[in-house]
Amino acid sequence: MGVLLFCLLFIFMAIGVPIAFSIELSSAFTLMATHFRPLILVAQRMVVGTDSFPLLAVPLFVLVGSLMEYGGISQRLINWADSIVGNLTGGLGMVMILACVVFAALTGSGPATVAAIGSILIPAMVKKGYDKASAAGLAAAAGALGPIIPPSIPMIIYGVTANVSIPQMFIAGIIPGLFIAFLLMLTNYFVCKNKGIAGSKEALSIKKIIKATWRAMGALLLPIVILGGIYGGIFTPTEAAAVGVVYSLIVGLIFELKFKDLGHILIETTEVSTMVIFIIANANLLGWIMSAIQLPQIIANIVVSLIHSKIVYILALNAFLFFVGAIMDTIAAIIILAPILVPIGLSFGMNPLHLGVMFVINLVIGYVTPPFGYNLFTACSITNLKLEEVVSGVIPFLIVEMVSVIVLFFIPQFVLWLPNILFG
Repeated sequence: MGVLLFCLLFIFMAIGVPIAFSIELSSAFTLMATHFRPLILVAQRMVVGTDSFPLLAVPLFVLVGSLMEYGGISQRLINWADSIVGNLTGGLGMVMILACVVFAALTGSGPATVAAIGSILIPAMVKKGYDKASAAGLAAAAGALGPIIPPSIPMIIYGVTANVSIPQMFIAGIIPGLFIAFLLMLTNYFVCKNKGIAGSKEALSIKKIIKATWRAMGALLLPIVILGGIYGGIFTPTEAAAVGVVYSLIVGLIFELKFKDLGHILIETTEVSTMVIFIIANANLLGWIMSAIQLPQIIANIVVSLIHSKIVYILALNAFLFFVGAIMDTIAAIIILAPILVPIGLSFGMNPLHLGVMFVINLVIGYVTPPFGYNLFTACSITNLKLEEVVSGVIPFLIVEMVSVIVLFFIPQFVLWLPNILFG
């Protein structure tokens, strides 16, 4: 059954059937061919798969991101970042990364971060002397911070799928996200120093920083409100998403959001959320079948018998997830692969929280991995460059992100230190 199930799944995906329908059709045909269970199971498991309170946070956080994007937050965050690092060598590139860090904490979306920040900063970077491909590549790489720094939709999906605490996943993603951002800034510095790209000639001004911080205060406070409420025990991640919607609506209306935009925002949010939830519904069916035939345990036993070293497992997992992240939707990959691959890591004694965060980060780096990375296509769309041009610009930053993931895997304290302090 397992062989038939995955053969059908890959055949449907190979001929271009959308991932959600590929999962549903392969599961349904497997049930029909083997008479394992009646087809009513398809509808039952899809309903059960979406009947989850934590999943309500997904459309709410998508709505938060849309409200902030239409509320004119991007330019205010860029001005704030420019006031802090704009005068350094490669300052505009550092502004790009810093703005992506904060915008990521507002939206949790990689492509949205690339579009919102990159569309404003890439033209300015080209005028400053940056190669257009390098600027687009940096935007794509920095946009990958979106699903790493909380709130993160992939982390919510992983928490629900693998039964790991979502608040702990959120807090565990903060230091890795900042660590990767720091390495990207360091790489950008040396690249710009080699090319002679200086920062702005304006001296660092405390007055300018205070003024820019005040103008961006509405955006900068949102992550504090959301995360502070969660870890202060005031509300759950799902309730925090609802609070974020109300907060974003108020802040957006104060800044640039117009009532006429609300209809488009709600339609856009519904489209994105429906795609995610529909994948989850179908993947629950696939997950139930795999669990019923004990496929994860069978595969885990085979892999453990072949791989006797935790180090070999980590390296193999990294390589595999980098590849999967580049060709498959992150949400679908988490739901399909986590039940199979995570038990293997746990059998080697890995911490479930550390493994979960690294699982998500690996897949998210796939957003920047050619040939099918989401962020690469977004960068192409906002710059009118060819894919190969954006890929040439992203290579040094992609290498740094891959190396950082290896470091985070082998030094779990980077991931676990903050959760251990807050949660013991």
